Amino acid sequence: MSPGLIVVSIVLSIAILVYLTVKVKLHPFFALTAAALVFGILTGQSIPDIIEAFSEGLGGTISGIGVVIAIGTVMGTLLEKSGAAETMAKSILKITGNKHAALGLAATGYFVSIPVFCDSAFVILSPLAKRLCRDTEVSMTTMALSLAMGLHATHMLVPPTPGPLAVTGIIGADLGLVILLGMVVSIPVTLVGYYLSCYYGKKFHYLPESIEDTADDNKKLPGTFQAFTPILLPILLMFLNTVAQLDSAPFGQGMIASILAATGQPASALLIGLIFAFFTYRSVHPEDKSIWTFDGEFGESLKTAGQIVLIVGAGGAFASVLKTSHLETIVTNYFSGMAIGILVPFTIGAIFRTAIGSGTVGMITAASMLLPLLDILGFNTPIGLVIAMLACAAGGFMVFHGNDDFFWVITTTSEMKPDIAYRTLPIISIAQAVTALILVFILQVILL
Repeated sequence: MSPGLIVVSIVLSIAILVYLTVKVKLHPFFALTAAALVFGILTGQSIPDIIEAFSEGLGGTISGIGVVIAIGTVMGTLLEKSGAAETMAKSILKITGNKHAALGLAATGYFVSIPVFCDSAFVILSPLAKRLCRDTEVSMTTMALSLAMGLHATHMLVPPTPGPLAVTGIIGADLGLVILLGMVVSIPVTLVGYYLSCYYGKKFHYLPESIEDTADDNKKLPGTFQAFTPILLPILLMFLNTVAQLDSAPFGQGMIASILAATGQPASALLIGLIFAFFTYRSVHPEDKSIWTFDGEFGESLKTAGQIVLIVGAGGAFASVLKTSHLETIVTNYFSGMAIGILVPFTIGAIFRTAIGSGTVGMITAASMLLPLLDILGFNTPIGLVIAMLACAAGGFMVFHGNDDFFWVITTTSEMKPDIAYRTLPIISIAQAVTALILVFILQVILL
């Protein structure tokens, strides 16, 4: 088959994917399935071969990341329902003080969005933002945007948030390294969001009308240690395991290394975090005897996790079908010697985030299309895989606008006028995307 026909097939399959998700509102699982089927047919593959490649990709992806997504989703729900997210917010604000309350909200978003969906986290924390707005008389634009873009940063870059977790699994990157470098990249990305939020806060000043009813000081919340432990402990365990696997073997080859290897696996580390999150929840809600049942918090969380797993699996399946073509040969012939590197996943992620509105789908699609090209583009090393994942995530930042549910969560919860949101959020998201891309490029130069 000619390279031109393969390229046309890819473009058409992507166009179908965008149309089905944006216009038809078809579930991403079925949209990705349809795109894979169309690509396979257009490239002359038989239906049995397409189904075989799709099934292998689906099963392989889910087997690698499904359990981790399930555990991470349940843990996030428990931290949300227990009030741990609010505790983390208040703890950070004690450090920053009211004078730098907006920076404190950005930092809060940075930490809270690692285990908790940014939509839920914003809803939980917006009363706190309104209260700080009342106490400091700082524009709600600044408060809302600082919180939102802090949440946005780690939501896109740091597992166990589903998007980066899924991309890590699809590409096969080391989860500990992804978390470490993702958190590093997220800091400047968060700060860019904060400074632009301050700028737009002066330009579009407003105070929310419901500002007097923003907080319940009598609500029972978990302690600071209880709130942070379920997040920080798994990160620490995975990081220590990554260090233990270095060629220098800093922890030796004995019992300590074995323990770190057992507890530092993504599934086991997150399971330990889940146990702590469970006890945190029970300390606040001891009366809840159905938490682990089908209709309890565990069951409801797993319903969400199931959809995420299927979307991720379909992304891996799409990648598997793409592999059956001669895409690698095309890229080799046309891009040989060109330093395009991270621009490929960045561009794909950016296109899909802008078109579809889902950073998660954008990242997964970018990773799916990147997977057959990892060797060609020079990402075939442990660090290279991490760089590739971060590049996919960087593209997923842009452009943040009205086709994203989170956009409307921000506007409605913070009482922000849509025209203000449209004049601020897309620009800040582009700035965050460019910042992330620059940082990933620097990491590529230093580490590869």
